[in-house]
Amino acid sequence: MSNEKITLSTNRRRVLQLIAIAAPSAAYLAKNTDALAQTRSKGYGQDVDVNNPVVTWDKSLNSNQLKNLEVIGDFIIPADDKSPSASHLNITDFANEWLSAPYPEQQDDRRVIIAGLALLNAEANKSDKRYYHELDNATQSAIFDKIAKSVEADTANDQDLKFFERLVYIYVGGFYTTDEGMADIGYVGNKPLETFSGPPPQVRKLLGL
Repeated sequence: MSNEKITLSTNRRRVLQLIAIAAPSAAYLAKNTDALAQTRSKGYGQDVDVNNPVVTWDKSLNSNQLKNLEVIGDFIIPADDKSPSASHLNITDFANEWLSAPYPEQQDDRRVIIAGLALLNAEANKSDKRYYHELDNATQSAIFDKIAKSVEADTANDQDLKFFERLVYIYVGGFYTTDEGMADIGYVGNKPLETFSGPPPQVRKLLGL
C-alpha cells in the first residue's frame, strides 16, 4: 500500500458517524449463536479454548482483494494524533479471517464484500487500472467517498449500502477490540482496583440513588 496520506476523513471521530450509518448491524454477533451450532464441525466446535484460540480455517482472500481492503480500511480508520490507522494494526488480516469463516453470516458478508470489491475494480478499469488499489490516492478517495455520501444521504443502492455497512462494521469491530482501539475511546475496564467507592455522584443521580 502506498505511504501517501489518506485524506478522506479528517480524523477518526468520523467513524462515529459511520457507526451510526451501520447501526442495524449492532446486534450482529449476538445472532451468530445459531450459526455456530449449525456449523460446529467446520468451525471452532462447541468447546472453544478461549485461552488458546486457534483459527481452524484457511484465510482465503487473494492478494488484490486484501490490498483493496487495506486502502479502504484506512479510509474508515485513518491515523490521527491519538491512535494508529487500521493498516498499522493489520485489521485487514482480521477482516480476512472474518470473511473466510465457514459460518453462514460471515459467508454472506464474504459474498457482499467480494462483489463490492469487484465493482471498485470496475471503476479502476475506467482509469486504465486493473485494481482499485492501483489508483492514485485522490481517485481512490473520490470513489469510496461517493459511496459513503450516498449511504449518508440514503440514496445508495442495496448493494452499495450493504457493502459499506459490513465493511464499517468489520473494521470498526476489529479496531476497537485492539488495545490501541480501546485506548482511543478511553476504555478502562478489566483492570484490578485496590478499592472501589461506588459509581460517581452524577451516575447515582441519573439512577435516582
